[in-house]
Amino acid sequence: MKKEYFPKEIESYVQKKWNLKKTFKVTEDYSKPKFYCLSMLPYPSGKLHMGHVRNYTIGDVIARYQRMQGKNVLHPIGWDSFGLPAEIAAYKNNISPYLWTKNNIIEMKKQLKLLGFSFDWDREITTCDPNYYHWEQWFFLKLYKLGLAYKKNALVNWCNIDKTILANEQVINNCCWRCNNIVQKKWVKQWFLKITHYAEELLNDLKKLNGWPKKVKNMQKNWIGKKTGINLLFKIENTSYKFNVFIEKKYINHINDIIFIKILYNHPICKKFIKNTNIKNFIKKCLLNESTKNNKFSSISIIDINSKLFAYNIFTKKKVPIIIVNYLTNITTINAIIGIPKYNEKDLIITKKYNFFYSKFTKSLNILENNKNNDRLMHNLILNKIASYKIHYHLQDWSISRQRLWGTPIPIIIQNNKKILPFKEKDL
Repeated sequence: MKKEYFPKEIESYVQKKWNLKKTFKVTEDYSKPKFYCLSMLPYPSGKLHMGHVRNYTIGDVIARYQRMQGKNVLHPIGWDSFGLPAEIAAYKNNISPYLWTKNNIIEMKKQLKLLGFSFDWDREITTCDPNYYHWEQWFFLKLYKLGLAYKKNALVNWCNIDKTILANEQVINNCCWRCNNIVQKKWVKQWFLKITHYAEELLNDLKKLNGWPKKVKNMQKNWIGKKTGINLLFKIENTSYKFNVFIEKKYINHINDIIFIKILYNHPICKKFIKNTNIKNFIKKCLLNESTKNNKFSSISIIDINSKLFAYNIFTKKKVPIIIVNYLTNITTINAIIGIPKYNEKDLIITKKYNFFYSKFTKSLNILENNKNNDRLMHNLILNKIASYKIHYHLQDWSISRQRLWGTPIPIIIQNNKKILPFKEKDL
């Protein structure tokens, strides 16, 4: 055996033998236990970097080890080849995204092969190939027919230079991560997948993740972010207008302690009833701030104003003022909540600011320990049709239509009369 290792000589020889013998070709073999080893598919940006080498070396070590254990290992490779960076690069180089991507794949494939990874190249996939995204479209239509894919208006981060929508993570200091242009908020019709349909299942099944770190499971739990309670019906004084106010379960037994109601600046009440110029200017200021912030609420300075409106509820039999605020909670579906200064420091600040009367003394009750009383009262309110049961989640439906040209075509035709026509399977 030679003392020195000559990679160009040895690796070239061995890799030719692998290719001739189809050493890493995978066929179905039901006599062996199966093992699936998938590393994240590379984006064909042009050339490999050391991050690629590290990532695919780790995956290759695992695949080889499992083969040595006698398992039938599927270790696939392919190209995550759709995306805006390819489209922008192709535009700058005056070439089609398809040719740009195809050329990059040829170059990166040579590099991957030189590294000697044990991929079955006969199973190579490319996500911009119609033979591949045919099945993405097929899957989309299945979801659409089940009501799990739908289109709606959404407030998005818009880059006017790239002419595209950005995820929150792609907005840095209110600027586009790619071109540094100031990002605006814009209402755009978007396709969504209804992942909120599975919120409860996702939450419950965290218990089944044995061996997962507690910290990671808590992060997932907070990401799903379940809040249980009731919608209590209030009416604006001297009008027939009724609106729901969400009361979290832990506060239900203290409905009589409500001093005021907080509503978001974009609540329908603001558009319908606010005439005062100062209050209108406050709402405009909130809307302007909304167009520049990046939904990172931890850094928001919470501001408020008295709407001069009052609300009444037949259960509490109290007239309470309505306060307009720029922020309530990171759960975007909640637009009205109660103000209880006895148990909330921020509510106490608002109460003192507007000189609202409230009793400073209360029984020594831990609101978190009265679930039985809360359940009883909640049941009675719902039974008497004064309230309705309500669950909110921090989890939001997944916007999937951020691409411009270079992405999987959504298999839907929208006619001029707004009628939606799904593709037939033969046309995918």
